[in-house]
Amino acid sequence: MPLNMKEELYMDALRESVTYCIPAGLHDWSVKALRRAMTGDEKIRALETLLKVCSAEGCFWEGLNAIDQLIGDPDMAEHRSRLLFLAGEMSVGLYEYDKATGYYARSLACPIRTKNQHIATVTKLGFCNLYRQDFKGAGEWSRWAIKLGPGSWEAWKNLGVSLEHQNQIEEAFLAYFKAVFLSRGRVVPVMHLTRLSQRHPGVVPDVGGLRPKIYREYCIIF
Repeated sequence: MPLNMKEELYMDALRESVTYCIPAGLHDWSVKALRRAMTGDEKIRALETLLKVCSAEGCFWEGLNAIDQLIGDPDMAEHRSRLLFLAGEMSVGLYEYDKATGYYARSLACPIRTKNQHIATVTKLGFCNLYRQDFKGAGEWSRWAIKLGPGSWEAWKNLGVSLEHQNQIEEAFLAYFKAVFLSRGRVVPVMHLTRLSQRHPGVVPDVGGLRPKIYREYCIIF
């Protein structure tokens, strides 16, 4: 039976969500701070505060509009990769994964970006491809993210989902296990690992029975 992407993927955001207590007036304060900001650093700080409020309140369109107003700002040239990444995040909040993929790809093409930003962007491209049901593409992006940042539990989780949908069950088990280990037992990878084990009793082997080849490929640490 094929996996239901809405159910599988994605309650991920819900499971990992935190109920933020937004201080009264923070929205208006961040809007005013963004208007008054003079430098690129001041603008990005004010924008990120506003986007946190927008994300917590589900106002993703407002966040996208705020980003669009800054994209062409010459003061934001060195923050362009970050702006496009944040636009991708707002698009994901709207479940517009094709649009998010476009923003993430443009972010990745920017010449100025940090290593962490690079890893996060590649990881998000893998995530969006899962929603688009391009599981092979999601696996490729996830492997790239893992190569750049082996400690990214989200990339390992995304790889597990892509492998599971390609019926590579043992490999998916290992990827999920790695995600559980690296995340120190966060809810999302644990849920994926548990679900896989329940769906494939007798197929998912005991840890000690996993093929040596898979051990070598994924460098599992116990």
